[in-house]
Amino acid sequence: MGRLKIDKLGAVEKFELDIKHVNVLIGEQATGKSTICKAIYFFRLVKNEIIKYLFRISTAGYALDQEHFPKALNATVKDIFVQLFGYSWNLPDDLHAEYFFTDEISISVGIGAVKGKKYLQVMYSDALRKKVKKLEEQSFDFYKRQSESLTFSYITSERIQLHNDIQRQMNHIFEDDMETYYIPAGRSMLTLMSRQKTKLDYTALDLVNRNFMQFIENIQPRFDGGIAQAHKYYARQERKFSIDTMVKELQQDLKGDYYYNDGQEYLVLDDSYRIPINFISSGQQEVLWLLNQIYILLLREEKSFVVIEEPEAHLYPKLQRKVVDFIIRFANLTGSTVVITTHSPYVLTCMNTLCYAGKIAENENKKEKVDRIVGKHTSVKPGEIYAGKLICEQGHTKVENLIMETEQELYTELIDEVSDINNELYTRLYEVEKQD
Repeated sequence: MGRLKIDKLGAVEKFELDIKHVNVLIGEQATGKSTICKAIYFFRLVKNEIIKYLFRISTAGYALDQEHFPKALNATVKDIFVQLFGYSWNLPDDLHAEYFFTDEISISVGIGAVKGKKYLQVMYSDALRKKVKKLEEQSFDFYKRQSESLTFSYITSERIQLHNDIQRQMNHIFEDDMETYYIPAGRSMLTLMSRQKTKLDYTALDLVNRNFMQFIENIQPRFDGGIAQAHKYYARQERKFSIDTMVKELQQDLKGDYYYNDGQEYLVLDDSYRIPINFISSGQQEVLWLLNQIYILLLREEKSFVVIEEPEAHLYPKLQRKVVDFIIRFANLTGSTVVITTHSPYVLTCMNTLCYAGKIAENENKKEKVDRIVGKHTSVKPGEIYAGKLICEQGHTKVENLIMETEQELYTELIDEVSDINNELYTRLYEVEKQD
């Protein structure tokens, strides 16, 4: 699944994460949850940039003065890092972050200096450099061959075959075949901004929100017949889930059916009344594109790596539970990995219930009963979840593991200290009331 190590990045003093099928980070504001997620996102984007680079070589070859890998990617990769974390001169000298796709394949960043001027260093493990070099040569050989070819159709067919082969080999090298998506917090504002495409300056958006907005734009036309008809764009002979059941759940959660027609977005209620997106509730705006994006990935049967910030935002606890269930169902049905950040103890309580369900469902005689209670494909198997609580002390973040190793459930007493505080205050007030 991958492993992340961070030293001195943002609020995160030291952090290590062996990425699981389901990963949950809870903590107060400014404890480094987004920093950790953006670090994961950065390293996974670098993998994508390597693949794009190899595709370019196969199509356009090299310029006479062009650097080869890894120098050829330095400017692009550093620009991605700057967009996520800022310039190197604002970062600590001893910063180090590394992402291990496998024991041998890793990418890391650190801070170097020349004559007192700091710069970002991007480093690749020896095994990765050697394997990419080999693919680089293969891509350039294809470019030279296609230059000698006489037919466009032959070139196109060969290029598609090569691109598929490069993608397959890179997935094998990284032992990772997942596309990466980031669903950021503040989705209600982004939902409203999507109505102002002609007025938007996308370059003014940060990288995470820009990529999220672009994905929304790409899939919006699939909802011209509402959520109920979106599946027609992704025809499959057979699915692991019922389209009708899932559509009904989504419509219940959104309290309407989402449509996109002629550049206009709206919800259609049961009585056929249309409500433009800018007039629906903040909770509906916040959850709309979280649910829609995950639903499209489900319809595409796309195995993905999805980072989701604050799925609970502006939602009543009952709907928080349903959103958590939907995310886990998506991960299980597609074999995807999810990383979730949250402020909500309800989210962790819901996750704990699904962990308990997964533990019981290991007994085949009880699996069907468990599915009837929590829903099919909705439990979390033992060993497939990481949960950590980020705590800021003296300006630095430390992490408490929330998983009980023996029970494979969450330490519920660590989940919601606010309830403990309220209970204590209530008890003290009660004692005052009873005093003569």
